[in-house]
Amino acid sequence: MPMRTLLCLQDQAPFIAPKADVCDLAFLAEILEDYDAPPLPEDFAAFLEQANGFIWNGIEIFGSDHIVLERDRSVVPALTEINESYHTDFDQMQGRLVIGRSEDDLYVYDEEETLYLILDRQGFEIIFRFTAFADLLRHIIDERK
Repeated sequence: MPMRTLLCLQDQAPFIAPKADVCDLAFLAEILEDYDAPPLPEDFAAFLEQANGFIWNGIEIFGSDHIVLERDRSVVPALTEINESYHTDFDQMQGRLVIGRSEDDLYVYDEEETLYLILDRQGFEIIFRFTAFADLLRHIIDERK
C-alpha cells in the first residue's frame, strides 16, 4: 500500500496533498480523455484518493490540481497540465500517462504494456519497469533515502 510507504517519511517532511474526491477523479478522467491520454490506472486512482499529489526530496507525483509550495514558492503542475504538454509535444508519450518526475526521470504508466515505467527525461529510454504503482513508489523513495 503506497500510503504506508509515504507514512514512513513523516519525520522527513514530505508534502502529501489532501485526498482527491470522486469529482476530482471524474474531472481528471474527462480531461485526460480529451488529450488522448490513457485513463487513470486503478491503483494510481486509489493512491490519489489517499494523497492527491506527493512531493519529497526531488520526487513529484502529480495530482488532480497543481500544487503551490509556500516554503520555496514552487509550483508542481497537475496531471492534466503535464500530460497536455507531453502529449502535444512528444509522439513517444502516446499511450502513456505521465504521473510524476524527478530531476532526471519521468514516472509514467504505459497503457499498452500495463506497466509503470521510469524513463530518462531526456531521451525517454526505459530505465525500470514495475507492475504496480506501489512498487514504483517504493523504488523511487528507497533510491533517495
